[in-house]
Amino acid sequence: MRYWAILTACATVALLALGAVVTTFRVGMADPIWPTVPWHLLLISWQEPGPGFLIEHSHRLAGYIVGCCTIVLAIGLWRYQPRRLLGWMGVVCLLGVIAQGLLGGFRVRLNALVGTDLALIHGCFAQVVFALLVSVAVLTSRGWNTPVRLKSADDDGSQLRRWSLWTAVLVYCQLILGGFVRHTSSGLGQRSHLLFAFAVMAAVVWLMKIVFAAPRSDGRLTLAACLLASFVMLQLVLGVEAWMVKYSSGMIADLKPITAKQGVVRTAHFLVGSGIFATAVVIALWTRRERVSAIRVVSAPASRLEGAA
Repeated sequence: MRYWAILTACATVALLALGAVVTTFRVGMADPIWPTVPWHLLLISWQEPGPGFLIEHSHRLAGYIVGCCTIVLAIGLWRYQPRRLLGWMGVVCLLGVIAQGLLGGFRVRLNALVGTDLALIHGCFAQVVFALLVSVAVLTSRGWNTPVRLKSADDDGSQLRRWSLWTAVLVYCQLILGGFVRHTSSGLGQRSHLLFAFAVMAAVVWLMKIVFAAPRSDGRLTLAACLLASFVMLQLVLGVEAWMVKYSSGMIADLKPITAKQGVVRTAHFLVGSGIFATAVVIALWTRRERVSAIRVVSAPASRLEGAA
């Protein structure tokens, strides 16, 4: 099921991208009717809808596709994986996708009542669902059951596990603050998102230090840490550019027309943020695999010799 888990995660990236485009171009209410069938675009005249209508329904169609992929994933994990944990993970992913779809629908149906509040929750919860699907892809990978050999019995990796978890939490908090910037005009949200970026940078730098200082022979963890650092550097550039195109003119951001350049930059900023969170979650998971101390490996033959004697 590992390939299907990877496919489902990739399909979710496309869904996130379309959702980001919907938010960037403010076309979430291009069609106030919900629910609609997946083939809704085939039932209408293509001369009638505008670009926003097509983007919104492409997002809905991608949601149906991810939902179907997750159903197959959940059934396959429950039936073919011997580890019950993966079966329950598949169920949790499916429930998360269902909840996310309902949030998207309620965001349309209840727009007049709650405004963009549900859109904010919808966007933040999407990151959780994506992280769950990426986690399943990691848990079904071949490398997951490969033990990590430590050079010292005293080095149990507790500091790395603890700090990787905190880094993932900090990144998610930053994503929530970014959601306030995208969906509201809150000055507090804007300032907090800008300032909290320094905390995330510091956490990632310290995590990199711990990873490279840890006496472990796990190249995958090092690669994931390098990928995380690369994503953060790219995100800083995209964040500055997104901030400039949104606020540099002095006009109220919600009154400015969205250009293609702004759409690309802000959508890329959102997607890279999703990649940072997913990578941080992968690192947190990877540090919690079964570890085998090198001292036990060395002492095992000696104990057999003593027993034979």
